[in-house]
Amino acid sequence: MDVSKAMKIKLPNKLPEYPKFVKTIRRAPSRGYNLNPLQTKLALKNALRYIHPSLHSNLAPEFLKELTIRGRIYGYRYRPEGNIQGKPISEYRGKILEGKALQVMVDNNLDFDIALYPYELVTYGESGQVFQNWMQYQLVKMYLEQINNNQTLVIASGHPVGLFPTSHLAPRVISTNGLMIGLYDNPVGFALAAALGVANYGQMTAGGWMYIGPQGIVHGTYITLLNAGRLYLGIPEDKDLKGRLYISSGLGGMSGAQAKAIEIAGGIGVIAEVDESRIKTRYDQGWVSKISDNLDEIFKWVNDAKNLGKAVSIAYHGNVVKLWEYVVKNNIEVDFGTDQTSCHAVYEGGYTPHQISFKEGRELIKTNIKRFKELVDESLKRQFYFIKSMTDRGTHFWDY
Repeated sequence: MDVSKAMKIKLPNKLPEYPKFVKTIRRAPSRGYNLNPLQTKLALKNALRYIHPSLHSNLAPEFLKELTIRGRIYGYRYRPEGNIQGKPISEYRGKILEGKALQVMVDNNLDFDIALYPYELVTYGESGQVFQNWMQYQLVKMYLEQINNNQTLVIASGHPVGLFPTSHLAPRVISTNGLMIGLYDNPVGFALAAALGVANYGQMTAGGWMYIGPQGIVHGTYITLLNAGRLYLGIPEDKDLKGRLYISSGLGGMSGAQAKAIEIAGGIGVIAEVDESRIKTRYDQGWVSKISDNLDEIFKWVNDAKNLGKAVSIAYHGNVVKLWEYVVKNNIEVDFGTDQTSCHAVYEGGYTPHQISFKEGRELIKTNIKRFKELVDESLKRQFYFIKSMTDRGTHFWDY
């Protein structure tokens, strides 16, 4: 079959108004601009393929500016104005219920109250995107409005390949994200493909259009923590984690489940998080009980909870390296720990080195990525040193 025949839906040949941005909404850090002139031209061509040729001269400079400043072409002009939310299914256009339902799921992933970086289409995990750009969002919505029960929409890294004839028994959408051949299946190769606009890191449920926040993983995290207690600490099956101390990092979209899970399991958790806005989100949701940037205060709370036999989750607004350093230098007994920093995007903002603040890290990524990487490497080594020191004393640490 000629694939071009499946790609029938096009964006209108009218230039949309540029949307206004809400200043309080989190924005993704720059992903870095490292393309040579030929690659830059290719990235522009890949973005402009969605646009009517009559608009190329208007949009090429705009897309180039996004690429050089943000490191990606997001096509902000094609983003709908205001907040995007999953609406009642009756408010969506479509020929079949499945097409409408999938639109609800897409929009839910991009809600200001849900997505990590809504304007950059990142739902969670620092870099997990629904689509690569807003042109793909618009086109996929149009395809979902037209799909019928005997068609399948094929999507490759957010790019709508087209509608293909299948049957009512087939999936309505077949979607892949981030498929890389072996030679280029590495961080450098993927970063290049993403900058060129041909690869999307969809995480599990961002590009899969089914994100439901930490509620989707809190049960699994609870079971993992409880079984870690049984496996490492010899806790009987009819007992919980009362009096046991757990240390980790991350209160984002997925890692935010840790605080609630340790409380459900009856234990005491101290979770480090450098981004204050993520701590506030979890606190407002009731997923973490206490907040402090003072480690002396935090470990007073820990001791109180141990003495009273109470479960508590504490957000430490600070770097996890400093948290591990504190417990080492103060000879504090830690039963077990892990880490849920977004180290799959360690140089892209998923990890903040201990030498600088979260805000300073975001700025350094833009101005001196080489120095930022050096600080990350130094910080990771220091973090490993303190974790190793604790495991030598009996702390059980595992990769989650």
